[in-house]
Amino acid sequence: MSVWAIVPTAGTGERFGGTKPKPLADLNGKPVIARTLLALEACVDIDSIVVVAHTDWIKDYQDVVRKYKLSKVKAVVAGGATRTQSVRQGLVAVGKLACTVMVHDGVRPLVSSSIIQRGLDAVNATGAAVAAVRVKPTIKVVELMTGLVQETLDRDLLWEIQTPQIFERRLLERAYAADQDGASDDAALVERLGVAVKVFEGAYTNIKITTPEDMLVAQAFLANISSPED
Repeated sequence: MSVWAIVPTAGTGERFGGTKPKPLADLNGKPVIARTLLALEACVDIDSIVVVAHTDWIKDYQDVVRKYKLSKVKAVVAGGATRTQSVRQGLVAVGKLACTVMVHDGVRPLVSSSIIQRGLDAVNATGAAVAAVRVKPTIKVVELMTGLVQETLDRDLLWEIQTPQIFERRLLERAYAADQDGASDDAALVERLGVAVKVFEGAYTNIKITTPEDMLVAQAFLANISSPED
């Protein structure tokens, strides 16, 4: 089974601020994207990687690949205006070379090999599997106009979805071919086909860096672990 990872990084990162995209921001001496790619490079189950980058920053990502000798990265390609468009470009770059495609956010640098292995085991169930953790807070549905609580959801049924999200390549290609509209994640496109998506255990350390506060959390996690393992 040939496993390819698509790593979308083409967003502008407006909520993060700064003079460069958040994947290129420094996290304890290395760019965030370098830590993400090093974690994927170290996973024996991943054969090859495609990075999808904003057109203005492709050279910077290529420099990261060279500097950290990331031999599994086969291409850095230009993304689109949305995440959906960027992953579609990644699928084009992968072509027919993969049996299984793993999509992982470029700004989740603390992913572990054990999470990925759980995902590869889970994908066999339906052809689609997503990392997730159980929701800790109480979640309420609120009416936007009035601010009144409409419902308190059963926390035992709620999961916060992460990446990696892992799919049989043909299934993910079919999902993208069938749906041109944006979606919050790749699994949502697969769900629209009527295909069941299997949830597997992620990790609370497997955070997505979206704001400067998230960077502080990632730094705290790194201070307590010697490698990106959960």
